[in-house]
Amino acid sequence: MILLCRSAILDSCDFPAISYSQATLMSLPLELHRLLPSFLSAAQSENFSAAARQSGVTPAAISKNIRVLEEKLGLRLFARNTHSVVLTDEGKALLAQIQPLWQALSATLDSAASREGQPSGSVRVSVIPGFGQLMLMPLLPAFLARYPQINLDLSLDARVVNLVAEGFDVGIGNRVDPDSRLIARQLSPMRNILAASPAYLQQHGVPKIPDELAQHQCLLHRNPGNNQVVRWQLGEKFTLRELQGRVTASRPDLLIDAALAGLGIVCLADWYINPHLQSGALLPVLENHWQAGVPLWLYYGSADLPPRVRVWVEFLLQHFRG
Repeated sequence: MILLCRSAILDSCDFPAISYSQATLMSLPLELHRLLPSFLSAAQSENFSAAARQSGVTPAAISKNIRVLEEKLGLRLFARNTHSVVLTDEGKALLAQIQPLWQALSATLDSAASREGQPSGSVRVSVIPGFGQLMLMPLLPAFLARYPQINLDLSLDARVVNLVAEGFDVGIGNRVDPDSRLIARQLSPMRNILAASPAYLQQHGVPKIPDELAQHQCLLHRNPGNNQVVRWQLGEKFTLRELQGRVTASRPDLLIDAALAGLGIVCLADWYINPHLQSGALLPVLENHWQAGVPLWLYYGSADLPPRVRVWVEFLLQHFRG
């Protein structure tokens, strides 16, 4: 369904009153199911392509639906240019009037479906890749068995995601916009740790202090979201020099393979490294200098969640609450 719009902002503005003729209103009901979702998605994202991704249709279909709605209402709802679309005053007024009604209708339908049986529908989730692959995926069989009418649509992207504009119900990551209106719940913290293979440490020695890393081969991670090499954080008083390494990769699993092959020291989130520490294939390095974990957040758009999203959020909090 449609994610929350910025209703608090809209309600505080003075919009022109819009009145519709009875003939106009009578001509809309049969097409509401496709015209209004297209309008609401485009109004929220101010981008037809993003609205199309959220609605599961083409940008051309979004554009056509909005054009039909404009023709039927006799109003220009969006100001369009080659780069973006912006709501007109008439479009803002229409959004302010129908968005609360649409949310109420959606909530009523979800509640009715829940009363008739188990929660159902699709939940779109944006999650950072390593956590999604190594921590979340093992839990999916239990969740899907408990809620057989819910489908999960998982997007594993190492980038900053606009949760609302891109149509996600839930996000899991380590950064939340402080100005965001999203609700954020803390999960188990994420901790970066260092490790290397026994063969590498036997050949090159074990660093005793962080400065000695400059004499070692460091396996470096390039964040594909911003194309920057991730800096290693070790202790509050230590400023790490530029590390040297013959292997840099955007995929952490490749860096783990390189560490297992004895090519150097790796620094990654604990969920990548812990299984290999437990097996003895990797050994901890500079353990006394590891920083405390940083928060990992579960975030979503509203406290008034539809049942299909609410049970997913509750499931995650049960397993990963910090």
